[in-house]
Amino acid sequence: MLHTFKKPSYYLLSQAMDGDEKAIEKVLAFYDPYISKCCLRPLYDEYGNVYIVVDMELKGLIREALIKMILGFDIALEIEEE
Repeated sequence: MLHTFKKPSYYLLSQAMDGDEKAIEKVLAFYDPYISKCCLRPLYDEYGNVYIVVDMELKGLIREALIKMILGFDIALEIEEE
């Protein structure tokens, strides 16, 4: 069975690269579950019980880095002259 995964559209990414705040928020919302999964950390209470929680500081750093990458990304178009 072939799995197809949804991806953000080129149009959405292009708008985000141009600095559209709504488009950036949509891209961040698309990747939010993956970012949260990457930020899971064990937390121990005073009794030694282990809880798995999302490290919000790390998540904020990753979101900030993603925004910087989106805004700094540039597609170089080479136009052939005849």
